[in-house]
Amino acid sequence: MNTASQNRLNKVHPELARRVALLIQALATKGMTVEVVQGLRTFAEQDELFKQGRTKPGQIVTRAKGGQSNHNYGLAVDLCPFVNGKPQWNDNAGFVRIGVEATKLGLDWGGSWKKFIDKPHVQMPGLTIAQCLACYNKGGLQNVWAKVPPIV
Repeated sequence: MNTASQNRLNKVHPELARRVALLIQALATKGMTVEVVQGLRTFAEQDELFKQGRTKPGQIVTRAKGGQSNHNYGLAVDLCPFVNGKPQWNDNAGFVRIGVEATKLGLDWGGSWKKFIDKPHVQMPGLTIAQCLACYNKGGLQNVWAKVPPIV
């Protein structure tokens, strides 16, 4: 795992970071390089990303405004297969392998969603966005993290 991936994992929920590190390690033993390309995002960063494909150039990549994404609470990361140091955004089989491994580790994978398929996305299960926002408003990230149920 590269330094940028490790730095991103250092800012998310510790159990998410641990499980994503295990995921990356498991796929590395099978010859696949996976990096963390997104982790924790502020509400403002989320709002900017939401503008993409709407009021800013680019493709729509999220339906979530600030406060409406698990990324805003350190409960989600985006992963991507890499080859020779370059992201492989069109590697569908690679994203499926990430999803299979994430599911084995008790994480939710955005590639299995019905309404907005988000293959790079992996997140902690357990809290709704409304619950995250309520906890955040009462005590910030640490309060959200304290309320995340254990993964079974």
